[in-house]
Amino acid sequence: MSQTIRATDLSLHDLEIQFGLQLAVDDQFFPEWQTELPEITDIDKQVMNQVKASYFNLVKYPPLLEDTVKMAVLGPLLNICGFLFVSSSDEIRIFC
Repeated sequence: MSQTIRATDLSLHDLEIQFGLQLAVDDQFFPEWQTELPEITDIDKQVMNQVKASYFNLVKYPPLLEDTVKMAVLGPLLNICGFLFVSSSDEIRIFC
């Protein structure tokens, strides 16, 4: 008889240990995603490798929280794409 385990009670690390899962790092794993792409600079490749390592670290050791993903993955990606412009809201004072 099979047993149902909630996803919140299990991590990627647990699955790797239990089932011998391994990360597929072969460049040709999904070749259709890699055709007709613009050239990536060496600096961008370094940043992407750091982002990838950060992402897999977050996935492997949950909880995978939205704010953590924003800081570790989304922020660096937006920055190298030129879409990250930091601004803050004006100060608001509340008097009681």
